[in-house]
Amino acid sequence: MNCALASVEPTPTYPSGDAADVALRDGSTVHIRPVRIEDRSAIDVFLHRLSPQSIGFRFFGQIDLHWVLEWAMQVDYVDRYAFVACNGPSGEIVAHGAYIRCSSDAAEVAFVVADEWQDHGIATILLAHLAAAAERQGISSFTAEVLPANHRMIDVFRDSGFPITQRTGDGVIEIELPTSFAT
Repeated sequence: MNCALASVEPTPTYPSGDAADVALRDGSTVHIRPVRIEDRSAIDVFLHRLSPQSIGFRFFGQIDLHWVLEWAMQVDYVDRYAFVACNGPSGEIVAHGAYIRCSSDAAEVAFVVADEWQDHGIATILLAHLAAAAERQGISSFTAEVLPANHRMIDVFRDSGFPITQRTGDGVIEIELPTSFAT
């Protein structure tokens, strides 16, 4: 399921209650919070520090990072929601995760984590935060398309605790999962 880039006007009310400090697998901490307009330059720096492999896994090839920056910044906290993970006193962005509503009750979800921060559990934490935000907006399921070689991201979904459905699509692994553990 591919959801197109749409023109979105930011909601005037920033969801500050969705921010949290979280502990990672290695005991370090990051601050998870919704994207805000002031993040533009920090997200640009983050994107330009990603390896070609990380960009390829996330965007299925090498693409225009200016387009990615625009995509990453377009949030309305309802149909398009994004979180960043920040580290240290400077608040360096080390991950970005987002969902985009594709129908009344489904959204596509995706993540990208800085190379040196992969395997710390950040994508799993972002998934949980995005799922909670999506559920509040009436979104009951997430879909994701993952390249078959992106074993780390496939493992994020498998190990998330959410029951997943996985099938092979046209050159991708299609994953579907609920946004809630409730049955």
